[in-house]
Amino acid sequence: MKITAPKIPDALTDQSALTYDDPFFSQIAFSGAFPLAEEEHYMIDHSRFQNSYFENRFYPRIELSDVSFDKSDLSNLTLYASSIHRVTFADCKLTGIDFSETLFQNVTFQNCRLNLAGFNFSRFKSAAFIDCDLSGAEFDGTEFKQFTFTRCNLDECLFANTSLLGLDFTDSTFNRLTATVPALKGLKVNREQALSLSTILGIIIED
Repeated sequence: MKITAPKIPDALTDQSALTYDDPFFSQIAFSGAFPLAEEEHYMIDHSRFQNSYFENRFYPRIELSDVSFDKSDLSNLTLYASSIHRVTFADCKLTGIDFSETLFQNVTFQNCRLNLAGFNFSRFKSAAFIDCDLSGAEFDGTEFKQFTFTRCNLDECLFANTSLLGLDFTDSTFNRLTATVPALKGLKVNREQALSLSTILGIIIED
């Protein structure tokens, strides 16, 4: 599966030079405290977030295109109904983030903490979670196309009203999942994981 990387120019404008009379921001280097007030439908492209954090929380319907987040804290942000294209998240903390009803296309999360994150009714196309902690995350009504979980912690995740057909959990870990039986159809798991899922399927296993 090919995921297109963000296209970010080397020369970026520092966030200290921003003016705030327009919701569109391009080619910005963000660091430290995110300078924009809570608002709906910001548009940010060809920009980089490095060691950033958010003192405010409410940024729904944000549009991110060709953006990277590195070592940044987005915990408990509300970003529902957003559009995220050609974006990478590396070594970031996103505990409790609300990504519900969001479109992800050509997006990679790598070595990120996403426990208790919400992805309900979101759509993923050409996207990947790699070495991420997704414990307690929710995927209700979520659509997966050209998508992978790799070496992730999926313990206590919720998968409901969705299809995991073709996905591979074998190198990820979980002790318990909450899932509907139809969601599990076509999911690839290892032997130990199959034993964990047997209670969902109503199977009694005896030695």
